[in-house]
Amino acid sequence: MNKILNYKRLISTYSFLFFQQNINAQQTFTDSIYYNISESTFANVQYDTLAKTKIQNYFNCDNNYIYQYSKPKFWNILKNVPSNIYNFGEFTIQKENIKWGALAIGSTVAIIPFDQQVLDKAGKLGNKMGGWDKDSQFDKAFRVFNIIPKNIPSAVYYIGNGGTTLLLSGVFYGIGKLNNNDLRALNTSHELVECIFSVGVATQTIKRITGRQSPVRALVDGNDGGAWNPFPSFKAFQSNTPNYDAMPSGHIATFMATITIISTNYPEIRWIKPFGYSLTGLIAFNMVSNKVHWTSDYPLGLFIGYIMGKQIANRRITKIAKNSIGYNSKENFYNVNYTTSNFLNTRLFGASITF
Repeated sequence: MNKILNYKRLISTYSFLFFQQNINAQQTFTDSIYYNISESTFANVQYDTLAKTKIQNYFNCDNNYIYQYSKPKFWNILKNVPSNIYNFGEFTIQKENIKWGALAIGSTVAIIPFDQQVLDKAGKLGNKMGGWDKDSQFDKAFRVFNIIPKNIPSAVYYIGNGGTTLLLSGVFYGIGKLNNNDLRALNTSHELVECIFSVGVATQTIKRITGRQSPVRALVDGNDGGAWNPFPSFKAFQSNTPNYDAMPSGHIATFMATITIISTNYPEIRWIKPFGYSLTGLIAFNMVSNKVHWTSDYPLGLFIGYIMGKQIANRRITKIAKNSIGYNSKENFYNVNYTTSNFLNTRLFGASITF
């Protein structure tokens, strides 16, 4: 049954007869097969006896591949964090990938000498735009959490916050549960939470290595471009965080990972990338104009976010080449017709599958 025959014109019909005393047995059969699968968002729900979980195949994600998902496990969100850090490090030292790490580091080095000039000009432009050069301001929600932006610049700043990623995770979880346990949406939800932890560990580690002063503190101390204090003590970092936590930008890394995860799982929705990348640029400008980050804090943040986002998403996707199973996107694999009848006081259930 799992083996699809690639005969465009040939029509074969198989009939399955099940004798049962209980009509509920029909549900067991219909759980395993959907019909008109080339037109469906997802179909061909199967049961992986080894993993003891259902899997779903998605046919409209990619022209060349079928995307297959298994039911996500909650604890993998934390369990995968060490692997994500290790895989990111491994990626950067692989021969074919060294150029990308070199590009990120090279861009950082090239921008650093101009950081102060860019910061000053961004501040002036932000002031002309009506308050983009000011600190972000928030009202309290439920008299506890300062999460309600008071103006547009504050809203843009908040988009890069991990709270937005958590909110999107909740949205995808709701979509998955409301859409017949859509495993693609449920996996995306888990991946977004996982990226917060993984990207957070990576960026915090590098921040504590570089010890770069943030613009707001550098201006007070008169340090153009910000001072560098590598490997600050844990106590110093915690008690005077703005003095050490500029590079790389955790906001940019988290938001880039968020966009990458969503676009990797939903490649057929083509507006995700341009919309997401435009928002990333707006967030980057906002944080330079209001003196939260230097421009050179961004290349490493973008690099970390993109690579980790790709690795996190691809871990949960099994790609099956369509041409390897004779898939024709313009035609259905098969149609399923069901029949029921009674024979000698026994319920007879039949399924006719036409290729």
